[in-house]
Amino acid sequence: MISRLRSRSRSGGIGFVHCSSLVQRVDNPQRVLRVSQSFHGSPGGWRGFFPAGLLLAGLILGARLSAGAHDVLGTYIQHAVQLTVGARYIDVTLDLTFFEEWSASERKLMDADANGNITRAERADYLRKLAPQVAQQVKLRVAGRELPLVPLYDPEIDLLGSEQVGPAHHRLRLCFFAPTPAGLRAGAEFLIEDRLWPDAKALGTPQAEGRDGCRMTTEIFVETGLTPTRLDDAQRFNFRCVTPPAKVAPQKTSPFGTAGKVSKFSPSSEQSKSPANRTDL
Repeated sequence: MISRLRSRSRSGGIGFVHCSSLVQRVDNPQRVLRVSQSFHGSPGGWRGFFPAGLLLAGLILGARLSAGAHDVLGTYIQHAVQLTVGARYIDVTLDLTFFEEWSASERKLMDADANGNITRAERADYLRKLAPQVAQQVKLRVAGRELPLVPLYDPEIDLLGSEQVGPAHHRLRLCFFAPTPAGLRAGAEFLIEDRLWPDAKALGTPQAEGRDGCRMTTEIFVETGLTPTRLDDAQRFNFRCVTPPAKVAPQKTSPFGTAGKVSKFSPSSEQSKSPANRTDL
C-alpha cells in the first residue's frame, strides 16, 4: 500500500514516502521461508539452526526490498498534494520529490555554466524561469467550476545536501491559493488537476484538511502497482467536502492595512484574497 504524505510547516521541511513500502514483490520469498522451515523439521542438530534461518531470511528479504524500492522509484516524481479548505481561502500545496533520473535532468538545467556545481544564483534563476510555467499547470475545480489559483509563495527548492549535477534526489514546493466560494455545500467535489512534468512517471499522495469547522475527505482510487491515472497528461486528485466551513466575520481594515493572510513573495495576492473577490458556486 502506498503511504500517504503529510505536508509539514515551512519551518519543518517537506516529508516523503518511505521507499520500501512501495515494492510490489520479492523474487520467490516462499523459497527463503521453506529453507528456514527445513531447518526446523530436520532431526537432531538441525533444529538448532531455526533461529539462524529466520534471521537469514529476514536479512535477505530486507536487502531485496531496499534495492527493489531504489530501482522502482528512480524514474518517478512523487506528487504530494495537500488541499486545505477554510472559510475565506483554499490553499493548495504541492511537494514534488524528484528521484534519481529526473533529479539529474533538472539539475543539468539548473547548472547554467555547465561546471557540474549548482550555485545559489543558478537555483534562483531556475526557479524564476520555472514559476510562470508551473502556475499554468495546476488547476482547481470546485463543484465543477474552475477557481483561478494565485501563487501564494515563490517556488522553493531543496537539493537535500547535494549541489552537484548527476543522479540524486531533490524537492520542489509550490504553494497556491484561491478565495473560498460562497455557498459551499456539503458533498461538493474538489478536483485538483496536476500537469507538472507530464513525461515522468508519477506517484500521487493526496491529503485534505479543513479549517473553521470544515471537514474534508480524500477520495483514493486504488490501482495495481505504481501506475497513476494519467488522462490527457493530467493527474487528478479528488476530494469531497463533508461539512462546509462556518461563516466568519468580515475582515476589519486598520490604518496599517488589511488584516489576514499575506503572501510573502506576491504583494498583490492580498488584494486577490479580499472577500469582495470571492466567487459563488
